Amino acid sequence: MGPVSELYPENKEQRPVQVHVVNLGWHTAIAFEGEYLRKKLPHHKEMPGSRFLMMGWGDAKYYPAKRTGIGLLLRAAFWPTGSVLHVVGFDDDVEIYFSGTDVVELHLSEDGMEEMITYISERFQRDGEGKLEYAEPGLYRNSAFFKAKELYFFPRTSNKWTARVLRKSGYPITPFYAITADNVMRQVSKH
Repeated sequence: MGPVSELYPENKEQRPVQVHVVNLGWHTAIAFEGEYLRKKLPHHKEMPGSRFLMMGWGDAKYYPAKRTGIGLLLRAAFWPTGSVLHVVGFDDDVEIYFSGTDVVELHLSEDGMEEMITYISERFQRDGEGKLEYAEPGLYRNSAFFKAKELYFFPRTSNKWTARVLRKSGYPITPFYAITADNVMRQVSKH
């Protein structure tokens, strides 16, 4: 799938915003400067206030689980279930914070970043007063899980979520083929 030229111009100078795609094994996630997202969301005490935020999405029980088993995996894969957004805050450069992990740097236009962040902000579940719904502590220091709107089921996986988010920015990625983390990383490594 080709780029959306008005959001992802061919000239790299027109794409000054850095984002990073991080391979976390089974999952991929997107890291970017946190201010972009915090401007779109109501304040929440559990939202990390760091320079960078990394976002991932997944099954509400499997993703945050400290211990997973085949039953939890099968439930997540084959039964439509609730989902969560994992928000990780950190101040080090992305490549340093996730050293030893496959990280790919991408460059987006300001308009592409705006579209992508709007899409992410709309994935958060909110209560009747418009406040973000906190789920539980995150997997890393300075991280949290928030309830998300979409149902999780196979083939709607965390990797497809990452690809859909990137596609909103105009980035040339094909979510249909983004079933595995390796496929997402192969697609983002091309450009």
